[in-house]
Amino acid sequence: MASAVQAVREKKMGFLKAAKTFNVPRTTLFRLANQKELTIPEILSKKIGRKPVFDKDFEDMLVRYALIMEAKLYGLTQMDIRRMAYQLAERNNLPNPFEDGKAGRYWLKGFLSRQKQILSMRKSSGTSFARANGFTKQIMNEFYDKLEKVYDTKKFAADRIFNVDETGLSIVQSKFPKVISRRGKKQIAAITSAERGSLITVVTCMSPAGSFVPPMMIFPRKNMSEILMKGAPVGSIGRAHPSGWIQTHLFTQWFQHFIDYVKPSEASPVLLLFDGHFSHTKNLEFIDKARENHVTLISLPPHCTHKIQPMDKAFMGPLKTYYSEEIRIWLRDNKRPLTSYDIAELFGKAYHKCQTGEIAAKGFSIGGIYPFDRNIFKESDYLAAAHDEEK
Repeated sequence: MASAVQAVREKKMGFLKAAKTFNVPRTTLFRLANQKELTIPEILSKKIGRKPVFDKDFEDMLVRYALIMEAKLYGLTQMDIRRMAYQLAERNNLPNPFEDGKAGRYWLKGFLSRQKQILSMRKSSGTSFARANGFTKQIMNEFYDKLEKVYDTKKFAADRIFNVDETGLSIVQSKFPKVISRRGKKQIAAITSAERGSLITVVTCMSPAGSFVPPMMIFPRKNMSEILMKGAPVGSIGRAHPSGWIQTHLFTQWFQHFIDYVKPSEASPVLLLFDGHFSHTKNLEFIDKARENHVTLISLPPHCTHKIQPMDKAFMGPLKTYYSEEIRIWLRDNKRPLTSYDIAELFGKAYHKCQTGEIAAKGFSIGGIYPFDRNIFKESDYLAAAHDEEK
């Protein structure tokens, strides 16, 4: 093309002859040769086609994040990348054609094509918990190394360390108490709610010092009504989403609520531990907001939360038990079915019963998170976990 343009410009050949001689498209040659204000190197280096949404720096940022997540065993899917691209464009006010909270398939195809020297789509090997993704000594040592380094650097006090987790509440009891009945009777019945509603998600957070961030409740509906929060723990916030499940933007709103309550600062930073849910690990706005507000983030190892997550180990079990008991008492004392408008009050009563310093301290100590103890688990614990997985 360069030789053809030069031949035309020097009037050694016409457009048709130059196109045939150098085997280039005649219309393209005509267009380039007539851009006389540009030199030949400038013409040939000029990119054609639609201007990309992201420049090189933004795309490099996405590449780095994808590689970090893959190394941490939280590899991003195609949909994850598309959603994060949308977040990145919206957060930086970049003009884009993205719709429905995600980048398009054609953008993804172009992105992977541009990054083909670094990225590729690979199928997960699907290794078992005990071998790669689970509770093994190697995985736990890596986690404790990371946690110890953060402790040595920031010197977090007990009241500046937090764990956040979500759980689902149903109108129907999840646990039923034992009742006295006639000996020998085969089946014991008990009154339960006649209405089976969708799950209501609650986001809870606590520190080993016994401080609790007021929870967020997410109701399965399109529009939020403050009546739904009647009787909820003081300071709680309520949100609505048709699914009732935590979403990326809802977790970001919870995190702002967390910042307003805990008030982290440069002089008093905060450590927040969380699991690998997509609303946490694949949330650019959350990560940026944490960096801006002096909050250090540590993601718990995948498939290990049942062993080390403080909320799972000490708080969620009692909460579900107390909540089911509150439903049983309510059904016994009332003459109508339980509805979503009654949940906050029953949850509030259960929440206050397990909102204790003893439960909080126990949750963090069981996994050796605080007080820090990397040797909290013995070889027999890892062997037992591997044996359970094999079975």
